[in-house]
Amino acid sequence: MKQGKTVAIAIIIMVILVGGGLYLWEKNKVAQPLMKEMPKPIINQEPIKDGNVEVKPIDNQKPFKGNLITSGPISFFMAPNLFTISTTTQPFDYTAEQLKTTAELDCATPHPAGYFDKLVAKFKGINKIIYSFKYKGESQDNGIYKVTLLPNKPGYATLEQFQKDFNLCEAGADAYPSMLNNNWLLFVNACGTGYDDGSGRPHGCEEVKKIVEPSLKLN
Repeated sequence: MKQGKTVAIAIIIMVILVGGGLYLWEKNKVAQPLMKEMPKPIINQEPIKDGNVEVKPIDNQKPFKGNLITSGPISFFMAPNLFTISTTTQPFDYTAEQLKTTAELDCATPHPAGYFDKLVAKFKGINKIIYSFKYKGESQDNGIYKVTLLPNKPGYATLEQFQKDFNLCEAGADAYPSMLNNNWLLFVNACGTGYDDGSGRPHGCEEVKKIVEPSLKLN
C-alpha cells in the first residue's frame, strides 16, 4: 500500500514537470518570432576623426583624401598632396572710376552719379585678404587659384547687391563675387580664359578649383 502511494506521488510530480516544460516551450516558441523582428542597433564602425574625410569633387573626378580646414574667416577642404596654400594682405585697390567703368560699360548695370565714390570711401584704409592655392604638379597656367576677402563695409544683405557693385565681367578676372555674410565679402578667380596650349599638361588652377571652391564656406 505504501509503495502504491509512492508511485502515485512520483507520477503526479512527473506530470507537473512535463506540463511545466510544455508550457515554457510553447511560451518561448511564441516569443521567438517577436524577438527576430526587432532591428539590430546600427553601429558606426568607422567614425570620421580629426576632420579627415573623403571628398568627391565636381565633374565626376576621383575622390581624394583631404582635411576640412578653418583659416580665419573661411573653411575649405585642403589636399596637401595636391596643392599648397599661402595668405597675403593688400590694401583695397579698386578705384571709383574702375568700378564705374566695369559696372556701366562691361556689365551694363548703371548707378547714380557719385555712387562709386561713396562706395570706395567705405573701404578707406581697409586691407583685403588673399588666399593663394598653388597646384603642386606641372601646369600649363600658373597653377594658382585665388580666394579674396573684404570686410562687408557696405552692409550688403544679398549676393545680388554685392554682384551689382563688383561683378567684374571680363574673362579671366581674379575676383568675382561668390558669397557673403554680415562680416565678409568673398571673391573667387576664374582660372584664366580657358585657353589650352595643347601640351596635355593639366590646368593647375582648375584642378585646385574643383576641390576648393565647392567646399568654401564663410565662418
